[in-house]
Amino acid sequence: MQTQYLTEPEAPQVPPYDAEQMSQGLAEQLAVFLFPLLVTLDQLLDKRLVRTFLQTIQVIIAYRDRVGGLLLSELGGYLLSPDQAPAGTKRLSNLLHSSKWTAKVVEDELWQRADQQVQTWQEQGEDALVIWDSSEWEKPESRASEGLCAVRSSKAKRLTHIKPGYYNPPGRPIFVPGMHWLAAIVVGRSAQLGPPLLAAMRWWSSRGANASFTREVERLLGWGRAVVHIFDQGFAGAFWLGVLLAFGLRFVLRWRGDYQLCPTSCATRS
Repeated sequence: MQTQYLTEPEAPQVPPYDAEQMSQGLAEQLAVFLFPLLVTLDQLLDKRLVRTFLQTIQVIIAYRDRVGGLLLSELGGYLLSPDQAPAGTKRLSNLLHSSKWTAKVVEDELWQRADQQVQTWQEQGEDALVIWDSSEWEKPESRASEGLCAVRSSKAKRLTHIKPGYYNPPGRPIFVPGMHWLAAIVVGRSAQLGPPLLAAMRWWSSRGANASFTREVERLLGWGRAVVHIFDQGFAGAFWLGVLLAFGLRFVLRWRGDYQLCPTSCATRS
């Protein structure tokens, strides 16, 4: 029997670290990072709900699933155990439906951290960069959901892209029900200044009683010329350019190649 094709079984791979110790260390670092927010929540909520809040953040970080990562039933199973998933789901439901706190508590904590970091860098003579990002959440089959407004469908744009030899689709943008998303991250000009900080992240609507947009924008623009605002081409347009120039802010805006910069008397609008 030829032995040249025989392969020896490989030894099992052993990670160069102890998984239990690393998990415990990361959990402690997360608790330290969230400590100011946990103190604020402890003044508003029952201690059991505060404990559930911390455990939920740990589960979201560990259970990284794009489709089912935020389902209450899935998170409830990871929060306790698969056999106790209904009990874990009940804990999450009690936390989310508690009338003693709102998302504004988290938003204010994020803003305070970012604002303090900007002030620290300003005292050191360093410029802070505020990187803006935006997106849309499309719900084309929904109409009765609360807070929905008209958003431009990026999926429809991809599907109706003109393909040679096929029917030419309509050229106008297609709008569907959905919600807008806005976020801003504060970073330094060098890695030595520390990690990025999330300053604001918010879903907003342009219709109905839940219409909200100016609150976070006014906060971020309130830094004035102490920061440099960075925008992608999704913000290119007359509205954002007019706001930035009106406030006299320092900014970098990636302009679209098919847009034209025209004065107010220009007949062609960008």
